Amino acid sequence: MDLQLKGRRALVTGSSSGIGEAIARMLAEEGAAVVVHGRNRERAEKIAAEINAAGVAIGDLSTDEGATSVHAEAVAATGGNIEILINNAGGSSTGNTTKAPAEISIEDYVSNYHANMLSAVRLCQLAVPDMVAAKFGRIVNVSSAVAVQPNNLGADYSGAKSALNNFTVSLAGSLNGVGVTVNTVSPGIIMVDGLLRFGRIKYGNDNLSIEEVTNRLAADKVFVLPPAGRLGIPDDLAIVICTLASPRSGFVTGANYRVDGGQIRSLN
Repeated sequence: MDLQLKGRRALVTGSSSGIGEAIARMLAEEGAAVVVHGRNRERAEKIAAEINAAGVAIGDLSTDEGATSVHAEAVAATGGNIEILINNAGGSSTGNTTKAPAEISIEDYVSNYHANMLSAVRLCQLAVPDMVAAKFGRIVNVSSAVAVQPNNLGADYSGAKSALNNFTVSLAGSLNGVGVTVNTVSPGIIMVDGLLRFGRIKYGNDNLSIEEVTNRLAADKVFVLPPAGRLGIPDDLAIVICTLASPRSGFVTGANYRVDGGQIRSLN
């Protein structure tokens, strides 16, 4: 099916590696003019060259100045206003995966809120007016399974993602009938490069496949495999996000799409 993305101008934040890279690649394969974002110019430019992207935008989205600069670079690279905004940048900015909620500092809560919630808010505030004027826009915010089913640890991260889900619904409702949709995609455990490296180091074998690392980590109860029987891969998210970015998805807004292999068992 043609997703009608050819020529559409897209900014994918956090796309110099991992999930964001997979999203940027797939959008580019569908013909979109993609801007690769990251904080390391060399790495971002490498990915941009590989996918024949429109350009790169470098900056820290946890600050107002950084977000403004990234948006301006993206507009300049594509030669027009951003039509598709994928807010993927984030992740735990503090590494508090072993701390209980009461042990995490206020500064760490604030840091994660800026990295995972306000980074998206900043870019939405910059991009939405142009989308409304053009009567077309697609925004997809990448959240997490822990936004709706938080762990006992890492509450600074899961709380920020919960706020992102709330913001998504509010923004979607405020853009009533203007041709702009806003949705969330929430991944479960995804086998990104970092997790693969962790497994290979843990078991002392650089040649272990994704399947072998997954099976060993599951056997050692590092995590529990979801009903799908495997961990996700970045392309599992990319196909859902590219579909939501399509002009064909105009009747889908304010929704949270869980791409978690059945990890979260509650109703959406």
